Amino acid sequence: MRFITQSLTEYCISLIDMEIATEHVQNGLDEVVFITEHPEIYTAGRSFEESDFLRRTIEGQVYYPQRGGRITVHAPGQMVVYPIINLRKRELGVIEYVRALEDWIVRILREFSVRSFRSENGIGIWTELGKIGYIGVRVARGVSSHGFCINVNNDLSPFGNIIPCGLVNTAMTSLSKVLGQAVSIRAVSKAVVDTCRF
Repeated sequence: MRFITQSLTEYCISLIDMEIATEHVQNGLDEVVFITEHPEIYTAGRSFEESDFLRRTIEGQVYYPQRGGRITVHAPGQMVVYPIINLRKRELGVIEYVRALEDWIVRILREFSVRSFRSENGIGIWTELGKIGYIGVRVARGVSSHGFCINVNNDLSPFGNIIPCGLVNTAMTSLSKVLGQAVSIRAVSKAVVDTCRF
């Protein structure tokens, strides 16, 4: 498995990278994990509903990838991780894989002494201050794409434009907010690599 860390990357470029990498893994080449950040955008998954928009003026900044989940925000300061994994070869079902991603997020946050957990409210990871980790995946011919993100030090106000993940009245938080101090993307990127169990 290769880890590819990218600087701030346009979302459409990441979609192309994922498509190419997915085809390579489907054809038996090495699995890859992309670690990046995106400029501020909104992505709406297959379960998205029009009522998830609270403000219509943002629609020009929305992408509609064929991943699971509803709508979320990507922005600088948020760590985005795209594992391109051969689930068929690993004999992992989609639900097992999503749970494995949740466990991965918990391990990453533990590196910063942050307690986090699953919630009956939905997929993802929460802390006592709110939701911090988000998951939306796609599986094609047994290979995963898209993945998860963790709020590190990003501006949380854009979440106010939407109903994130379809969760009404749910607080969103970040690693920096939980710790009360700045946390670097570089440090979280290292934790992503160090805590991978695939």
